[in-house]
Formats: sequence, C-alpha cells, structure tokens
Amino acid sequence: MKSFEEKVLEGLEYSLSDSKVSLSDCTAIGVAVSGGADSVSLLCALKNILPKNIVLKAVTVNHNIRAEEETAGDADYVESLCRSLKVPCVRHEIERGLVEKKSSEEKTGIEDSARRLRYEKFRLFMEEEKVDFLCLAHNKNDQEETVLMRFLQGSGDLSGIPASRERFLRPLISIYRCEIENYLSERNISYRTDSTNLENDLLRNRIRNVLVPVLDEHFGGWKTAVQNLSEKSRRDNESFRFYLERSLEEIAFSERNGTVTFRSDVYFSLQSSIKDRILMEAVKATGASERIPQSFLRRWTEKEYAELKKTEASSGVQFSVVKGLFTVEKKRQVATEEGFFAIIEEPGTFSAGDCTFTVSGENRKVTICCNEKKIQLSDLNFPFAIRSRQPGDEVKSSDGAMRSLSKILDGWKVSDLKDRIPVIQKMDGPLQNIKCIWGSLYGFSDWIVVE
Repeated sequence: MKSFEEKVLEGLEYSLSDSKVSLSDCTAIGVAVSGGADSVSLLCALKNILPKNIVLKAVTVNHNIRAEEETAGDADYVESLCRSLKVPCVRHEIERGLVEKKSSEEKTGIEDSARRLRYEKFRLFMEEEKVDFLCLAHNKNDQEETVLMRFLQGSGDLSGIPASRERFLRPLISIYRCEIENYLSERNISYRTDSTNLENDLLRNRIRNVLVPVLDEHFGGWKTAVQNLSEKSRRDNESFRFYLERSLEEIAFSERNGTVTFRSDVYFSLQSSIKDRILMEAVKATGASERIPQSFLRRWTEKEYAELKKTEASSGVQFSVVKGLFTVEKKRQVATEEGFFAIIEEPGTFSAGDCTFTVSGENRKVTICCNEKKIQLSDLNFPFAIRSRQPGDEVKSSDGAMRSLSKILDGWKVSDLKDRIPVIQKMDGPLQNIKCIWGSLYGFSDWIVVE
C-alpha cells in the first residue's frame, strides 16, 4: 500500500505530465498554503519528497473577509510553519473590504470574488518568485463535491477539477480528506479550521455538510458513480474540444479587447452542441464574471430568434447579430457617466453619452456630425460603433505599431474629458479595429487610422 507522500509524488508527476512537463524540468515549485489541513499536508509532503535541486516556495493570501484574529491568525500560522520547515514564504494581504466591493460590483458571490483576487496574487507570486508551477490543495472530496454542485446547477460540464490547468497543479486530487487528516495526525502536525466551513449559506457547504452524509448513509456506490460520470464528461469534452477548435476556425472566431465576433451564417449551420460551446467560449473570452443562464444561451443558438431579436443582454453580457456578424461582449450602457456605446447600422441620428450624432454617407465614406462639428472617414463600413474608451484599447499608429488609447489621451491632456471623447470602432470584420479618436469634437487633435 502506498504511503501518503508516495501518493502526493505520484499526483505531482501526473499533474506535470498533464502539462507535458516532467519533474526534472523544474527548478522551483510553489505551494499555496491557507493553513487548513489540505494545504498544510501538501506543504509538508512536498518538503519531504521534492529533489534537493528543486526549490520549494510557499505563498499565503489573507483575504480579510473574516474576523481579524481568525484570518490574520491563519496567515501567521502559515508563516510560522514555513519557518520551522525552512521554506521561504510570501504573504499577500487583500485590503479589507475589497472582496465585498468586488462582489457587489461584479454581482458575484463572496467566494467567487475572493477566488479571483486570490489567483491574481498567485500569479503575481509566480512571476516575482520565478516559480515554474504552483501546487494547489484540492483533494478528492473537493472533486466529488464539485461534480455534485455542477450537476445541481445544471452545468453541461461534469468533468470536475482538472489535475492541472495553465501552471497550476493539484497533486492531492486523487487523495481523500481522511487520508490527509491521518497523515497530519500521525506526525502531530496542527492545522487551522475555517469557521465558515460549518455555515450552510454556500452551496458547496450544503453539499459537504448536508447532502454528502445522506448519500454516504443511503447510497453506498455514489462515489464510484460520480467518478465514472466525471471521467465520461472529461472524455466527451476532449472530443468536443477537437470539433470546437475546427468550428472556431470555420466561423472566423475573433477576440479583441474582450469583444468576440464571428460569422453568424456559418455559426447557425452548426450542430446545437457545438453552438452551445461556441457561445460559452465567447462568454468566457469577454471576461464576464456572472453565471449566464442556459436558457439565454439556448435561445441564441436559434437563427430565427437571434435575427428577430438582433440584440439582447443577460448577466452582464450582450449578444448581437448585425449583418452577418455575431458579437458577444460585456453589456454597455448607452448613456451613463461611466461611458456610452452605440452600434450604427445605417445613416440616421443617434444618441450616445451626452451627444447626438448625425451619420450620413455610405460604405467606405461616412460623415459624422455633432455639435456643429463634422468628421469624414473613408474605409469605414456599416455597421460601426461610436463609443467611449474601454480598458485595454489600442490604436494603430502610422508606423503600424499599436499604441495605448489611454496614453494618447494623456498626451493630449484631455483631463476629465477622457470618457466623453468618441471612439469610432469598425465592426464589419473579425478584427474590429479602432478607426478614429474624434478629439476635435472637444478641441483636440483627431487620430484617424489610414489603411
């Protein structure tokens, strides 16, 4: 029978092989430690099993969402344990209240917001500490709970938690929590307990504390059934991924600055299961944080519905079908203090932000008027967008290089007009490049991309 540390080593090597890497290729490996039993056991096991030529480094993140003495106490304990093991430890603090603020702004749960902020710190740690991979402490119980949770949420993906993703490894994913606790008990190693794990407000906790005990008592083979279901879903996803990638090429799927476009005519000719996954891929590419209802996605796989509706938003994401182009992007309000966005499909008068625009002309020669100011643009086709700046915007310069729109506006010294100066964006092709920054509307220069 394999020991706990042998199982961890086997799990580590499997996770690395899943990323097409071997242990001998690594020079530094990180481990995320919260202070709980899972991460503490992983830290101690890695300290014992890693070859001497591989540096082990730890990171702990204090989310500051529980009482100060509890959450700071966890981080203090991790630092103390790492000192005793002679493992370098980096501590990251998340400003108190930030998790709750992000949760409110993004309309997500506290746990989701905390996870996103935590992974930001993990990536910063890996970059600054030159760590090849970061080990996370998800175990087999977590795996089973995740599959149950996704099933109850109606998810189409029941494959569970992968052994590796990007540069994150999960060496404990095939090890049960009871084995972890036995390992720590045998070595008299203490660990911290998160008091919120006993609260049943969160779905995962209700599954762990309520559903799993019932399944254990009345359905003896449920763990094997869940494992088989997860493996089947994983294999199905591999097959779907092959066909999905081919389909993405066929529809000219393109993502730029969080906006996804693709050919709607080819998209609607595909099988429903592939269309589902294309939409999920597009939503993911926008960086949307809210869960998108399956009913909304399903409606937009139907050609008749999409062409009749033309545009619709749900959970912070907006779908549009205009003249053969399917667009998926984060929902933008048409007129707010924070910005504006209007799609111009044909000549006419439109309101965007605090301005009214009159658009005339035809494809490849468009004139836009506003407040007695006028700009003429060649090589611009309908539809196009008149909008305010967005994070990550880049504009092509005369030498062909891309420049940050924000830096251009800073150079113009536009001050508080940054979010009012219109940006004209092409929407008739997959790239959707910015065509113009209309600075002269407010007395500045114009930046027009000549192609």
